[in-house]
Amino acid sequence: MLAASGLLLGWIFDRASWGLVLALLVYIYYELVQRNRLHQWLEDNLAEPPELTGLWEEMTYSIYRKRKRSNKRKKKLSLILRRFQESVDALPDAAVLLNKNFGIEWFNANAKEMLGLKSGDIHCYIGNLIRHPKFFHYINVNFHDRSLEVMSPIDKDKTLDIRVIDYSTDQFLLLARDVTQVQRLMRMRQDFVANVSHELKTPLTIILGYLESVLDTLPKGEDLLAMQLSKVEDAAFRMRSIVEDLLVLSRLDTDTPLEATACPEVEIPSLIRSLLEQAKQLSRGKHEFKMELEPTVHLRGIRLELFSLFMNIVSNAVRYTPDGGTIEIRWAINEEEQAVFAVKDNGIGIAADHIPRLTERFYRVDVGRSRASGGTGLGLAIVKQILRRHEAELQVESRVGKGSTFRCVFPKNRVQLAKPPSALIKLVPA
Repeated sequence: MLAASGLLLGWIFDRASWGLVLALLVYIYYELVQRNRLHQWLEDNLAEPPELTGLWEEMTYSIYRKRKRSNKRKKKLSLILRRFQESVDALPDAAVLLNKNFGIEWFNANAKEMLGLKSGDIHCYIGNLIRHPKFFHYINVNFHDRSLEVMSPIDKDKTLDIRVIDYSTDQFLLLARDVTQVQRLMRMRQDFVANVSHELKTPLTIILGYLESVLDTLPKGEDLLAMQLSKVEDAAFRMRSIVEDLLVLSRLDTDTPLEATACPEVEIPSLIRSLLEQAKQLSRGKHEFKMELEPTVHLRGIRLELFSLFMNIVSNAVRYTPDGGTIEIRWAINEEEQAVFAVKDNGIGIAADHIPRLTERFYRVDVGRSRASGGTGLGLAIVKQILRRHEAELQVESRVGKGSTFRCVFPKNRVQLAKPPSALIKLVPA
């Protein structure tokens, strides 16, 4: 229409081409005005769109609708984020959001109180604010599926339990909890058990001494009295075993995990052969033993503790395997280059619901059988603590009536090879 008007005006003045040019200049100017109005609206982020015509009106309306939807989404996301931050702030734990380089991106109010973080610490490396060698090793080497207890960076009298969770490809969440009171209660319990055990040990020794003297000097013909005194003596021996195990547990509870580099090298194959002799004495020839060893695989640890650990597992296999059963002992390296001590039997087995509670103190699957065989109910609790000290784990597989397999898996950093591995010793009667 504008072009036709220009042509008509030019024809009247006998300048048709100039009329067309004039019309095009007017059109271009008009379009530029509308473009500038749209650009100004977008720049100023105004609520209502300008009044435009033609394609500019359609374009403006389309942008306006998309902007409204975007604003609604932003408001919704802002509300969700605010509620999330309020929820995290309400947690009793300190929460710190870290980037892939362990730089601080955000933290809640409790992080200020527990860790001493300030607003100026955003983007700072967390290791510069929690200065502890164990924490530095924890976040840089192995924080997966485990927590770490360290002293509070702002209060030496407080202990924090710290856990770092890897919840995306480039972000981590650090959670810190004050466990000072829990540790204090644990120490009180440990001290109580240790003190009571110490107090019981002396009178038990005296009782056993007098019982032995009475039994040695008892006149002939007093069979009934001798039998009754023997039962009392057995009960006293059993109580002394419980006291000794409680003292061992009390010591292990207070001991911290052992650094692999600080532990001496232990020749495990000779240790296993030594405990096998004791296991045979406990069995009294009622079981068949088989042994499979990699003779060059040694371990960094404490020999006495490792002997106690292995002996507790083997003695359990002896107690719960019927006469004529087979007990297999294996020491080898698995595919992950971890050292594995395994004991397999074809005994009575353990139901699946009992397995998670086996390492609890005084927990028994079969109370009558355990007491009859002389068990104290503390053996696997001791096993658990020794494994903790050696950064290892216990794995149990069992089926009722089919037998059980107990595995102690030690980390790769504790394995020592005396020389290049040789052929594995085959399963043979031990």
